[in-house]
Amino acid sequence: MKKIGVLSAIASGSAAFLALATPAFATELCPTGQFSNLCNLKIEQSSTIVGTILTILLIIAVILCLFFIVWGGIRWTMSGGDKGKIDQARGTITAAIVGLIIALLAFFIVNFVLYVITGQGVGSMTIPTLY
Repeated sequence: MKKIGVLSAIASGSAAFLALATPAFATELCPTGQFSNLCNLKIEQSSTIVGTILTILLIIAVILCLFFIVWGGIRWTMSGGDKGKIDQARGTITAAIVGLIIALLAFFIVNFVLYVITGQGVGSMTIPTLY
């Protein structure tokens, strides 16, 4: 019984608090200053933004993979014939090549699926609207 009384007191207190809250009448929904361009974004532009982000992520992944391939080559060259260091360098190069293949395959698969579903690739993707 005590729990029901506590729960009913909390519920009635919450209802009274919400009933007495004053409404906020926001007249300006767009921010001012440096963020004012956010109100100019349309839903049609989001598709090009997503395509650009995917392309930039692919470029970053390829650059990182190439950096690690070069880094593995430098480590291999500087190993001085030490078997352990050569194995570490070979592992770095192998991991970089596998990462490069995964990044390219992921981009290819996303591009292929989008092309099959929408008839457009990542670069020219548009989101359909209801109006």
